[in-house]
Amino acid sequence: MKQLKFFLLAVFICFLGTTMKAEELDLLRAQKRLLPLPTKTETLYDEYFFFDSVNVIELPNADHKGLQMFIDENGPFKIDNNANKKLIVGTVADLYYCPELLEIAEEVPENEEGYILEVTNNRIVVLGRTTVGSYWGLKTLTQLLDDVEGVKVAVGTKVIDYPLIKYRGFQDDISRGPITNLAYMKQIIKIMSDLKLNVFSPYMELHVLEGVGKPGETFTVAEFKELVEFAKDYHVEIVPSIQTFGHNTIFLEIPEFAKFSNSPGSRSVQLDPTNPEVYTFLDEVIGKYVAVSTSEYIHINCDEVWELPYGKSGALAKEIGGTSEVYLNHLLKVIEIVKKHEKTAMFWGDMALNHPEIIERIPKDAIVVNWHYMESASIPNRLKPFQDAGLRQWGAPGLSNWMNLFPAYSHSFYNVKDYALQGVRFGTEGILVTSWDDDGETLFGPNWFGVAIASESAWKGGKTDISSLKKRFSKALLGIDQSKIGDAIQLLADTNVHSYIRYEKAGNTLFNLDPFTDLDHYNKRAGGPALVKVEERVMAILEDLKPTKNAFLLETLPFSANKSGVLGQKLIMNEKVIKLVNEAAETNNPELLLQAKAEIDAYIPLIDGVEKEFVRLWNVENKPYFLDIIQKRYQNQRTLLQKRSADLAKFAAMSKVPDVQTMGFPKIAR
Repeated sequence: MKQLKFFLLAVFICFLGTTMKAEELDLLRAQKRLLPLPTKTETLYDEYFFFDSVNVIELPNADHKGLQMFIDENGPFKIDNNANKKLIVGTVADLYYCPELLEIAEEVPENEEGYILEVTNNRIVVLGRTTVGSYWGLKTLTQLLDDVEGVKVAVGTKVIDYPLIKYRGFQDDISRGPITNLAYMKQIIKIMSDLKLNVFSPYMELHVLEGVGKPGETFTVAEFKELVEFAKDYHVEIVPSIQTFGHNTIFLEIPEFAKFSNSPGSRSVQLDPTNPEVYTFLDEVIGKYVAVSTSEYIHINCDEVWELPYGKSGALAKEIGGTSEVYLNHLLKVIEIVKKHEKTAMFWGDMALNHPEIIERIPKDAIVVNWHYMESASIPNRLKPFQDAGLRQWGAPGLSNWMNLFPAYSHSFYNVKDYALQGVRFGTEGILVTSWDDDGETLFGPNWFGVAIASESAWKGGKTDISSLKKRFSKALLGIDQSKIGDAIQLLADTNVHSYIRYEKAGNTLFNLDPFTDLDHYNKRAGGPALVKVEERVMAILEDLKPTKNAFLLETLPFSANKSGVLGQKLIMNEKVIKLVNEAAETNNPELLLQAKAEIDAYIPLIDGVEKEFVRLWNVENKPYFLDIIQKRYQNQRTLLQKRSADLAKFAAMSKVPDVQTMGFPKIAR
């Protein structure tokens, strides 16, 4: 039996029993605190394990680094080889060293990530089918702990657990604006690991690759390598995601790479599939990143290639039988490049679904990543064609965070969970939950609850409940038994009801636009007071929350609440101003124009506070790149409103108030 020798704390904590008896404790049971919820959980009443003096028995196949992390994060407690209370960590391969586990080992699931965890008064057993199973067991044990009068206590529980989906992933878009810095990516990895997610994929368009973008504007090979090495200890696989066809406008605007454009002379988004140099270049950049990747996979994307009928690809399509042939030829060439580097290619499935005639010709060793963000009922229709063709696939739901003030969790929860549910039915190997930064303004912080949704949906195969998840999110990740955090998340998610008009006029865009160019802001006026109320209610909730761990997970919530409230003030201001200007034109009353000017002047300073906090949060999460572009949006809004204010003063000084359209405001029916 191998004893833990590498860690011995000098601090001795007196036995808690002198001040409190186990039967006096009333701690939250496992079913109300664990995330993801295990396959089977049995409450062992009146059983509590006190971490005062513990005999830590590390068996040979235990996850050694995982055990060390558990001790580091949950100490200090005295490790005593002679203590009666034992913490035993290992795998079923270790039974020779610890025969006392023979009976409990029979219940360890056959799944390679399966484990059993049993907590009683005098013994904790963490036994995995493999080393990774023992690691996940330790992560579950961590969530069972409470701090009582300075001593960690684990509630009595027996857990038998394993995942229903093998690859449980999350994607971070680092190409549309924010490039997440390495330190914050490591925070993402840690939280993902706490929640038993095991794949992280940074999405990279070509302009953010080393050797393409300017220094400080790329995610370098060295950074990627460091992330890969860091994530190993957390059992998270880093899958590089390199966009190899469309979505490359920024890359093609770089003079050196304009020769790769499909439509020279226009704002092309697509690589030229007729240019052999394109494939030489892709071979080079793919090679750089896969050389430091330990993953079997690389995601080559190839989605939404809407430019296929135009430019050079359009001319080629006329020669070889249509755009589907052009697409398939390109896909096959890139897949061959990936094979050359001894990796397996993953690609988005949307173009193949648009051209189902090519599905049978896709290599069977490639993996379809089947994305869909709309209604859940259509998911089977997207999965079945690839299943029928014998292709491997992952499901890819989305958080609906793009363009919005806050992720639309009321929608995306069901998109994610139902994709996982159908994924089990159709035999998908993985679930990759996507977050996108379409407008460049999307911070990662609001996505943390989405990471929790991804975790439980993938682990449980879609069997999850949002109300329960909100409560367990608080206990599992923040260390507090507070259902109110779920209320705050729901309030912020509901801001989309009050701020969303359409994709190009979602909350973030609405916040930045001149509100007087059309009636869109005015038509959304009913949402103004509601958004202001959201800010008030969320701020009141957050004031009372005192997390005992991972407080940074809440850091962006006050900002999201404030930005929502300020947008609400904008909608209220907009309604007042438009009504005042219309009435002023009808009654020839310049005083009403001055009142409208005062409304605008009172609103403008509110923008400053939102911008200041946004900049602070951006610098916590991201590299400086692209921040100046977003700050220009704030400045442009101020400038537009200042001009509107000045114009109203000018019109008020005229002998007669001009008509509404002459003043540049929309006319409303009265």
